[in-house]
Amino acid sequence: MNLVTKYLENSLEIKSKTINTLVVEDIRYFSIFLKGLIESTEIESDEFELIEDYKTVDMTKYVEIIFDIFNLEANSANILKKMYSELEEDLNTQEVYTKKVELESIIANITDELIYRSRFSLKAGGINYQNLFKAIEIEFDYEKNSVLERLIEYIKVTSELLKTKVYIIVNLDSFLSEEELVELEKFLLYNDIKVLALQNAIRREVIPSENLRIVDKDLCEI
Repeated sequence: MNLVTKYLENSLEIKSKTINTLVVEDIRYFSIFLKGLIESTEIESDEFELIEDYKTVDMTKYVEIIFDIFNLEANSANILKKMYSELEEDLNTQEVYTKKVELESIIANITDELIYRSRFSLKAGGINYQNLFKAIEIEFDYEKNSVLERLIEYIKVTSELLKTKVYIIVNLDSFLSEEELVELEKFLLYNDIKVLALQNAIRREVIPSENLRIVDKDLCEI
C-alpha cells in the first residue's frame, strides 16, 4: 500500500507487520501536511491518495487518524451498533437459539402480566435485541488496560468491525516508550493491520524493522 501526495517527493510505502514512521521536521510543513491529511479522511481530496493493488482506497472509509491514545473510545455508538449486530446474529446459532426462545417466552409472560395489570390499554411488540444489549450496557471493557493495551484493543476492534485498514497516529512516540513500541510491532507482526506514525521529530533508537522516512528541515527526504 502506498501513500501518494504532492507533499512528498516519492510515494510512501505503508507496510504491514511493522511500524511505518514518517518524520516531518519542519513544524510549519508538518502542520500543512497534517491538515491536508485530515481533510482527505473527511472528504474526497486529490491531495492525498492511498493506492493498494493498483486501486485507490477510499480514505474517508478505511483510514483513521488518532491524535490522543489516552481518549480512544471503542464504546462509541457506531462501533457498539456494529458489535450488537454481530451479537444478534449469534442469537440464531445452534448453541444459543434454544436459550433465546426460552428468554422470549419468559419476557412475553412478564409483559402479558404487566399489560393485564395496567389500567391503560397497552400492547407489546417483539424484542429489539440491539436495544436490549444497550439497556444491559454490553460494552468493551477497558478499565484495567494500559495505554498500549487500550491502543491494541481499539485497533483490533475497529479493524474488524469498521474494516479500518490504516491507522495514522500523530506523535506516537509521545505516548509509548521504546519497549512499548516494540510490543506494538509484535502485535502488528501477526495482524494484517497498517500503522503509520506521523512525527515531527524522532529522538529514540530506530526499531530494526521499522519503515522510516524523514523529511528534514530543508524538506529533503531521507
